[in-house]
Amino acid sequence: METARRYKVMDIGPDEATWMTYMEDAINQQALDGWELVTAFQREHVAQQVGSGTVHLPSLVSTALIFRRIA
Repeated sequence: METARRYKVMDIGPDEATWMTYMEDAINQQALDGWELVTAFQREHVAQQVGSGTVHLPSLVSTALIFRRIA
């Protein structure tokens, strides 16, 4: 029998004052709530410039955390 799983995504921006501590606290809190970290990746945000197309903004990078747990 297959076990149903649920997934959760958190997006953490670089503007956190103490990024490493914040990241550890976020992961540990999710673990206490029964979530298991599956993967993490960085993503670039995009913005529209007036009179132009979509551009990537290197200063707007965040880290996405993907968690799962048995439903």
